[in-house]
Order: sequence, then C-alpha cells, then structure tokens
Amino acid sequence: MNEAPRHTTNSRFRKAFLPTLARMTLQVLRTLFPLSAGAFDKSQARYWQALPIRSMAGMLLGLFCTYATLGFFLDLFSWMQWKEWGVLVFAAICGLYAVILFVIMHRHQFKLLPLVAALVAVAVYLSKWLPRGAQISVSPEAGHRIAFDAIGILVAMLLGLRFFVRFVNTQGVEQIRVRTELELAHEIQETLVPPITICTYAIETYGVSVPSKDVGGDLVDLIPADSGWLACVADVSGHGIPAGVLMGNLKTALRLGCDQGQPLPRMIEAVNRVLPAVKKPEMYATLACALFRDVGDAEYLVAGHPPILHYRAATAKIERCTMEQFPLGLMFLSGYTSASVHHEHGDLFVLLSDGILETTNSAGVEFGLEGVERALYEHAKLPLKEIASLLLAELERFGPRTDDQTLLLIRTLK
Repeated sequence: MNEAPRHTTNSRFRKAFLPTLARMTLQVLRTLFPLSAGAFDKSQARYWQALPIRSMAGMLLGLFCTYATLGFFLDLFSWMQWKEWGVLVFAAICGLYAVILFVIMHRHQFKLLPLVAALVAVAVYLSKWLPRGAQISVSPEAGHRIAFDAIGILVAMLLGLRFFVRFVNTQGVEQIRVRTELELAHEIQETLVPPITICTYAIETYGVSVPSKDVGGDLVDLIPADSGWLACVADVSGHGIPAGVLMGNLKTALRLGCDQGQPLPRMIEAVNRVLPAVKKPEMYATLACALFRDVGDAEYLVAGHPPILHYRAATAKIERCTMEQFPLGLMFLSGYTSASVHHEHGDLFVLLSDGILETTNSAGVEFGLEGVERALYEHAKLPLKEIASLLLAELERFGPRTDDQTLLLIRTLK
C-alpha cells in the first residue's frame, strides 16, 4: 500500500503567499492594534490615565493573551522550528510587548521605552539563541488545512479585538464616566448631608440620612439661628442627581433665611418662591422643621410632610405635630403658618421622612407612624444614636429599603 508523500510545508506557498499574508497582517495590526491612533479615541485618554492601574489588570492580561497567540500562529507555518519551550518564550515576548506599549501610550510611562527596545532586540535575535527542534513533516493537504485554520484563528482574534476595543471606546468609557459622576455626586451628598451630632445646653441632637441609591434627595440639617436652632428634615421628589441638586439648593436657601433672621413662616414662603426657578416643573419638596429657643416652647412648621412626633417624658405619651400645607416649589403660594408646642426636660422630638413610614414587609404592610411610635415607647430613654440605630435595624428586618430613610432626633435638656 503506497503512503501519501510527506514533506515540509510547500516552499512555493512560503515564497508567494506568506509574504503577502505578512504584509496584510501588518496593515491589519496597524489598524486594529490598540496602541495605534485609531484604536483608542485620544479624546478619552483622560479616563485611561485616571483609571487605577490595578483596575486595568484584567484588560492588560487580555492584551497579553491576545498578542501571545501571534507566537503560536507563526509556529504553525514552521517559520521558526523552535522547540516547544522556545515557542512559549516568543509568545510571552509578543504579549509583553503589547502590554508595555499600551502602558506607555495611555499612561505616559515613557521610562519603559528601553524595555520595549530590549524586547524587540530579543525577538530579532531569538532565532540565533534558541535551539531548533526537529522539522515536522506533513502532507500537502494537512499543510493547507493548518494554514486555513491558522488564518481563521488570526482573523477571528483580530476581529474580536476590534469589537472589544469599540466596546471599550463607547460603552466602557461611558460606564466609567457615569460611575465617576455618581461617585462625585455621592461625595457631594456626604458633604451636604453628613450625620448630625450636636449637643448644647438646651438640646442634644442626632440625625442621619440613608439614601436608597448613590445619591438621595432627603435633607437633614440643624441650622443655628438668632433665636435658637432650626431642625429640618426635607424630602425632595424623585431620586438620583436631580433630587440631590435640588436638595442642595433647599439647604442653601434655608441656611440663608436663618442667617438673615427671618421669621419661620416668611422664610418658608421665600424658599417656596425661589425653588421653581431651580427645578423641573414636576419636582417639589416636603418639609418638617422645628425652631428650638431657649424658653420651653418650640415653633414648628410642616409642609406636605409626615408629622413631627413629640414624646413627652413626664407622661410617656406621644403627640403628632402636623398641619395641612402645600409642599414647597409646586406653586407660588403665601400664607404658610407655624404653631408652637411646649416641651419640658427630657422630651424627645422625632423628624423623619416617608421612606421610613412607607417601608413595606412581605405581606404588604407598611411600617407607618405606629411602628416608629412603638420603637419610641421601647427605647425613648436610650442615647439618641442608639435609638436611631435600633430603629434603622428594625426597619431593615421589616422590609427592603426602596426610598431614602432620614431621621432626626432632638432631646430637650431644659
């Protein structure tokens, strides 16, 4: 039985087709290689420069693996005829070359250029240094099939890389931009709505706001006024950055009103007049505030907000301080009114947002004012921070948080 002739890859194939393939490959690499001008948009360079290098580890590893395949691709055509470990060395050089060039171009680490030159020199002289292995004989059909498969692998690899680069330039960079903006907005909110822990000779307070997303629309603030301290909890409609921006404007307006010494109703009317100019038409803000003076009375005002709870230490009873008034920013209204409530030593006032009251369990039951009042009856004598922590922990057990949860506790000391 005659055997099919076995020989090395056809020399005519090498001399005619492979140089053409090499030129085509270089042109494709010039277009697709992610270090060229067209692969990564230069206008997005600031994102690559700002991104921590450890966050790029996966991408750099992907570049290494992608370009390491070039070493194996060349070996399929028996160009090098190295032993297996020599092919691995050449593949590693190709991958390192890609990674180092990427870092140089996009991180401006030009001190790595000598390393690139060293890798090029090693790649050029590698054929002289590494021992050659035995020549592998294949039939003509096998040689053509290997060439076909190798070209298919190269084309698929380069197309995949091109699509990957396009994704990074569009969706990937967009996600980085959005994430950066959200982190910035979150930092702004932490500045505008920090936890409140203030103690004076007349009152002690503790306030906290837990946003449902990265950026919330709830405001908790304790503002020094000429006649005392103004405690405020506000809830801006909606979520995200627009609500956070309006919340910041509201805080500024309230603090400016207190600094000017305006009476509480006039100050709220002024806020209601200026808010429409700095928000979308459908947005608004509900507000509950209480002004604590040195004497034993507190002036409060509620505008579309849940009631202020007043726990009387002497009788261990809870009163709901509320009034029916429009939220702020919906329409140009005047005539906001306030009321007064007498307090004694040890009384506790609770201002909260509807994100606490509307927390719903698996049965569809809301936590409500009743749930808050139960917690107050049980824990009213504890330190304020401990009361807040216990209440928020009970809310977490009760049901998932779907809205910002804001709480401000004030205990009177005289």
